[in-house]
Amino acid sequence: MYIADEVFVTGTAAELTPVREIDNRRVGTGTPGPITQALQKAFFSIVRGEDPSHEAWLTRI
Repeated sequence: MYIADEVFVTGTAAELTPVREIDNRRVGTGTPGPITQALQKAFFSIVRGEDPSHEAWLTRI
């Protein structure tokens, strides 16, 4: 992972979080890359109910 252009973690609490450094080594440019940004945009659009094509994936409470 030290030579990766982008790294991110996913999980219930983390949702989709970019990793900026590993063992004090910067990942890529140290900022979220284009793939991470696109995935975050899609993810949050879906979980916020802004993407009607995935409405069936949500259970509103």
